[in-house]
Formats: sequence, structure tokens, C-alpha cells
Amino acid sequence: MLSDSFNIQTLRAVKLFAPLSDEELELIRPALSIQDCNIGDVLMREGETGDDLYVLLGGEVKVVAGHRTDNEMVLSTMQPVEVFGEMSLLSDAPRSATIIATDPCRCIVVTKDALENVLMEHPAICLALLHDAYRRLVTLTKKVGAGG
Repeated sequence: MLSDSFNIQTLRAVKLFAPLSDEELELIRPALSIQDCNIGDVLMREGETGDDLYVLLGGEVKVVAGHRTDNEMVLSTMQPVEVFGEMSLLSDAPRSATIIATDPCRCIVVTKDALENVLMEHPAICLALLHDAYRRLVTLTKKVGAGG
């Protein structure tokens, strides 16, 4: 379980940041912020432009396609240290799903500008993001193909 404090140990527990040294983590820490959410808060909406990437530190969120439509489908739930929002940032495509807090949550938020600066200096993070995005796409494709 992650500490509530926003420190190097917290970042080290996040797979995305694991390849970085403590010195590199200290360099990117100022580009990160914390956001607290309540149950039912919408962190991002399907179809919107993606300007932020999130790392869930505590709580749980659900990933929903077709939110508030007749075709609404919960694609997955996410637990602490999972990353979301990166697909839209990497592709410049609209958000592919709506993310809703199902518990009180705490997230690290990285803006697109801050992330681009970090990726230019630390390509290992880009590779970690791509691996995670691919893993999630495969999982979701299998789930949707199986009918949920």
C-alpha cells in the first residue's frame, strides 16, 4: 500500500516511474500534483480532449464506455498505482472512456505539457507508458470481444 505522502517512495511504487533513479524522480516531482476525489466524481469523460495523465494512489475508479447511455458498459476497475489517461495523451485522440471514482481517491496528476517535457528527458517513461497502454488495450479487446 502506498503512503499518503507524496515522496520518492510513493513514486517508486508506481511501475511507470520505476525505471528512474531517485535523482530523476526528484527532478520530475515538481511537475506532478495531487488531486483528491469523492465517490461519484468524474475524473475524465469519454470523447473529451486528454490533457492529463493520472496515477491512482488510493481508492478505486471504474472505467466506463458509453456513460449514461443505453449502451453503458463498465470495462474495468482500477486499483492503486494504476495509470489512466495516457492513451489520449500519447495519441492526441479523444478520451476513450469515462473514469468515475467509486471510493474516495487520491491521484497524482501529470499535465500534458509536463509529461512531454519529462518524456523528452526520460524515454524510459515513454516505453513504460506504451507497454501499459498496450497491455490494457489487449485486456479490453478480449473483454469486449467476450461480450463484457
